[in-house]
Amino acid sequence: MRGWEVELKDGTILKEHRCAWRKVPKKQIKRLTLHFDGRRWDLMDKEAYFIRTSASMVPGVNESFMIEKRAIGYYEGASKVVYQIDERTGHFTIHVH
Repeated sequence: MRGWEVELKDGTILKEHRCAWRKVPKKQIKRLTLHFDGRRWDLMDKEAYFIRTSASMVPGVNESFMIEKRAIGYYEGASKVVYQIDERTGHFTIHVH
C-alpha cells in the first residue's frame, strides 16, 4: 500500500485512494499516516497537518502520470515538519523548514 491514511477522533479511517484531502475534517484528525510498501510513519497529537504530492506527466499522455514524491507533515510553531518518501527509490527523509 502507498499513500496517506487518516484516523479521525471518532475512529473513522479515511484513505487517499477513497477520499480527497480537501474533504478530510482537519480538526478531527487523531492520526495521519504515510504508507509505503509495508513501511509506515504516524503523526499524532499535532494541531495542523498537511499532505503534499509531487507528480509528473508527459503533456497529452494521460497514462504517463506518475507520482514522484509523497509527503505528510505538520506545523510546529513557526516550523514546518515534512516526512517525505521518494516513490522511485523508496528513500525516506524528514525536513524541518
